[in-house]
Amino acid sequence: MEDIVTKERVLSRRICECGEKSVQEAIDIFDETDLPYKKAKKLVTGCNKSCCRRPLMALFKMVEFGAIDYEEINFLIDQFEGRK
Repeated sequence: MEDIVTKERVLSRRICECGEKSVQEAIDIFDETDLPYKKAKKLVTGCNKSCCRRPLMALFKMVEFGAIDYEEINFLIDQFEGRK
């Protein structure tokens, strides 16, 4: 049976291993700041590493444009986790 991607499941997932922030917390941070990506990312992760760049950059852009593709974010997090 295929894993069903739900908005609630994606929102509760951890966006990056460097920090403890969920996707929802990252959305809130990105939505409340006018900082550029590099500085806003540090608010979410607490580091300068580029380990989770793809899901974070995609989420940042989605928040900036006002439309979040939860399936895409879930896919990017899965890809990141699969590399380990």
